[in-house]
Amino acid sequence: MRLALATLAVIGLASAAWPLTTQIFPQMTLEGGEAQLVPDTDVTLLFTEVEDQRCPAGVDCFWAGMIRVQLTVSTPTSKQEITLCNQCDNAGDLATAGGLTIGLIGLAPSTEDLAKLGREPVLADYELTVNYGPAE
Repeated sequence: MRLALATLAVIGLASAAWPLTTQIFPQMTLEGGEAQLVPDTDVTLLFTEVEDQRCPAGVDCFWAGMIRVQLTVSTPTSKQEITLCNQCDNAGDLATAGGLTIGLIGLAPSTEDLAKLGREPVLADYELTVNYGPAE
């Protein structure tokens, strides 16, 4: 019984950590260094920086690792830099800009696939998945 309750508590904490809910808010994938218009808005997102400290390929890690990304959020009248991070003290996995709340969902490719490049990855090698909804 205690194990079942502990399992439910962990599931609840994990689900609370995810930004926005993908059932309600749409997702989009951004290519590193390329601007993309958010559908049905006048907001453009540009994926400008990535700090990828995920667990390296072939290593058993205690935790999955940190992902910190920077986006430029542009509207016809403003431009703002935001940082999204899954495990940072000075940034979270949600940020608000351009009238939207933007959430970090994931980063691709995996560290295993990046290792196959045979070189240090560059921004253009990455794809960032975010979700978005109206700012509250």
